Amino acid sequence: MNRSRFEAWRSGSIRSSTKLMFAGLAVLALNACGDGGSGYIGDVARDDRPNILMIVIDDVGYSDIGVFGSEIRTPNIDALAGDGRLLSSFYSGSVCGPSRAMLLSGADHHRVGVGINPEVLAGLIVGEYAPFGTEYTFDNLPPEYRGYLNDQALSMPELFRDQGYRSMMSGKWHLAQEVVRPQPGQPGPLRARPESFPDARGFDQSFMLLDFGASHFAPIPGKPNRYDTMTFGENGRLFHANELPEDYYSSVYFTDKLLGYLKADNPEKKPFFAYLSFTAGHFPLQAPEDDIAAYAGHYDEGYKVIRNRRVERLKELGLIAPNFAMYESPPATDPGLGEKPWDELTPDEKAYQARVMEIYAAMLTNMDRQVGRVIQHLKDTGQYDNTLIMLLSDNGPDDGRGVDEGPNLDNSYENLGKAGSAAVYGSRWAEVGSTPYRMWKGRAGAEGSHSSPAIVKLPNQSAAKPVLNIPMHITDVLPTLLEAADIPVPSGSYQGREIVDVEGISHWAAFQAESPEPAARPNGLVGEALGQAAFVRDGQWKLSRQPVGTDSVSFVDIPWALFDMNNDRGETQDLAASHPDIVARLERLWDAYAERNNVILHTVD
Repeated sequence: MNRSRFEAWRSGSIRSSTKLMFAGLAVLALNACGDGGSGYIGDVARDDRPNILMIVIDDVGYSDIGVFGSEIRTPNIDALAGDGRLLSSFYSGSVCGPSRAMLLSGADHHRVGVGINPEVLAGLIVGEYAPFGTEYTFDNLPPEYRGYLNDQALSMPELFRDQGYRSMMSGKWHLAQEVVRPQPGQPGPLRARPESFPDARGFDQSFMLLDFGASHFAPIPGKPNRYDTMTFGENGRLFHANELPEDYYSSVYFTDKLLGYLKADNPEKKPFFAYLSFTAGHFPLQAPEDDIAAYAGHYDEGYKVIRNRRVERLKELGLIAPNFAMYESPPATDPGLGEKPWDELTPDEKAYQARVMEIYAAMLTNMDRQVGRVIQHLKDTGQYDNTLIMLLSDNGPDDGRGVDEGPNLDNSYENLGKAGSAAVYGSRWAEVGSTPYRMWKGRAGAEGSHSSPAIVKLPNQSAAKPVLNIPMHITDVLPTLLEAADIPVPSGSYQGREIVDVEGISHWAAFQAESPEPAARPNGLVGEALGQAAFVRDGQWKLSRQPVGTDSVSFVDIPWALFDMNNDRGETQDLAASHPDIVARLERLWDAYAERNNVILHTVD
């Protein structure tokens, strides 16, 4: 095999089906070409398959990243986009656990066991309350709603590991807790499930936060609060937050761990699959003081001014049309802080709201700095060019209201953002985060709940490709990455066990094309069903059920709305009455989705 033949193999002009046949010969060819006999240059693996780096950020809205129109400083992520491509129509799940389950398995979150976040489910069934009008109890949970990644789910790291990749992760997991009836001496209704830990699902090395979130700083000695009670783990060993180092800050520490894994000896010169899962963006809002200070005064003008600036920036970037119609929220239905328009807040309320947004911005800038550290390491070690990097948010921004009170929490204005505080920023700032789309996290029928900022950088790509506008769902990530690495997608069974088949479709060809056409999708683009809300999208049309307000309403009592995604992604005009035939067709898609995934509809007795 001569050098030109090897280069043709590298460039992809030889069909991917023959690449592995040439892999061993390629090493011998390089040896003969005088590279010192290692078959290895820098840290690039011998078989030349791309490294994979998956970065997940937490509760970050569509317009919260600089390159997606934000005033928040994220220069490293923006630079990554400059080498890569923006995905302007990427759909995540609407809440954390279900979204991550879909990302890792390539299947709907119900089918792999995470119909709802485990801590939410646990809260609903305490006292054997039936949350969906069915006989749910601690002892009678349907397999679709048990809250952990089940044994039939495929796992992205497992597939890469089994094909010769080093697999490693650091950060939030949120897929390995089961709901059980509390017993004497047991702390609560959630119990860790080791069979769903990262090390059991394919990671060679892993540092995880087991829970949905936690304090971003280490506990204050002698003053633990509710966010200091969370559980961490490394390579299967669980430990309490008290064991974290004194200088712990989540984004920095998660990155330190991942870099340690990346720098470990790799005598077999394997490519890597790395999963970096930040909690930055997730409450409680906390950040280092210097990062917060850098945003002093940035948000004193209030919600509407910042939102309008983002809209104009999105138009300048070409991410929305010049005539884009933006959803405007209805009048506030709750009197809580953050629900009122800016001009109705008192001076003290404005100062508080400006501060919590400063903290949120500081968290994202700090997180961006850590992304920069990983990218710099890849560049320094010669691995950046041959690494496929994908970054996305797990769902829309969180509308948590006010602050959590409780033992050892100090939510005074002076302490906001520091260890021992527990701020959230409310629905008005969440609305800014999801600009220009409707609503926010957990509102499964609305675009702002699912529309995620997403970026991909391909191997050997060093210049930005045009924005990719075709709809992509989070279940599509797994088959896309597998195709990029020439790994077949399993079906029916895997490693001797029955599996839930991948439902997403590969966009590998679209990622590489300048002007790609949407790929065919068998069942429409189904985003989610969660409680009272749901949507199904098929091409141009989206059918949505989304309650507005805080009253509990049965799913069947919420009317379907129909939106034209080609001309009204802001969801300002409900066209259901004028297109009953389209509504009927999409309802059939919805019914098929609900039946296929055993969706339990929310009812009110």
